[in-house]
Parts: sequence; C-alpha cells; structure tokens
Amino acid sequence: MKIETAVKKVVEFLQSNPASSKEEIGTATKVKGLELTNVLKRLRKDGTLVEDGLGADLKLSFKEVPAESTETDEEITPAENEVKASKGRNNQKFKFNGNEYGKGPLVREVVREYVAGHPKVTLKQLKEIFPDELLKRFGIFQEESVAKTLSGARDRYFFKDEQLIKLGDKKVIAVCNQLTSDNIQPFLKAARALGFKIK
Repeated sequence: MKIETAVKKVVEFLQSNPASSKEEIGTATKVKGLELTNVLKRLRKDGTLVEDGLGADLKLSFKEVPAESTETDEEITPAENEVKASKGRNNQKFKFNGNEYGKGPLVREVVREYVAGHPKVTLKQLKEIFPDELLKRFGIFQEESVAKTLSGARDRYFFKDEQLIKLGDKKVIAVCNQLTSDNIQPFLKAARALGFKIK
C-alpha cells in the first residue's frame, strides 16, 4: 500500500473515531506494523496527531492544522508588541537592515547575516545559536537533506539555490518557511538577544 493511501485511510478513520488505539486503527484500516508506525510518524511531524496516554493506554486522534500554519512567506505578521487583528491577514512587515520582510524571508535573512558574520560557524554551533526548540515541528533551519525529508510533499523550507546557506563546515542548510504570528516570537526574542535590530 502506498504511504499516501495508508495516511488517507488512517486520517479518515481517526476523524470518525477519535481516541482510538493503534490496534483499533490497524484492525479497521488494515494498515499495521511498520506501515502504521510510518503513517503515525508522518502525522506526528505534520502536527496533526494528538496522543493521549502511554504504552497500551495510548489513544490517538487527528486534528486539522489551522490554515495559517501551512502558509509560507507571503503571509505577514505584526511586530511582537502589536495587537493582532481578530479577523483577516495582517500585512505589516518587519524592518531589518533597511529592508522590509515577511516572516519567512526575515528569518532566512537573519540566519544568513549571522553566518556571514561568522564564516567558520558549523552546523552544530549554529544549532546552539538557533536551536530547533525555537520553531517546533521543523526547527528554524535544517541541513538540506533533512529539510527535504521533513517537508514531504510540500516545500516547508526555502530550497532555491540562492536561498540555501553554506556553513563553515561545508554543510548546506535550508531555512524553514512555516512561520506564523505566534511561532515566530521565540525566534525574534533570540535574534534580538544576539543584537539584531528587528522592528
């Protein structure tokens, strides 16, 4: 069975039968063993799998991801201290180094500038500066091959040649574009703590 077909079967079952066990899912969908493990792993990465309990008591449900979390860099966020509009998209941009950026391009530019100022920085060192915890599910950036794996069918990172960033240890990274008004806040705090002036 193709992974997409298996994912669809499991999602449809969980939408109708929330709080199901792995055994119940396997029996109903005929997706079992390693195949089911891979499906659940993918749903976990997408942030659509809700897990409650441990071991034999583990219950699984499916939740839709809000449309905002899947949008890319065209979406704009208000500055940290601004009140968010309750309806519609906020079109305010961030100012950095005299230019205006949406969320994704801003994060990419800050990381690029940090690397330019620290040309010998390694992947490990950069992960200490911008740890994955700053952006749950995807991390602020990943090594290009890891980013492609995490992206799945949809580009969740900036993959164009001119958007990739080469580090001092010759590794190439891709910056994530899955930023929302809320999940960019930890990155902004970290960037400003490093002395980056973002308005």
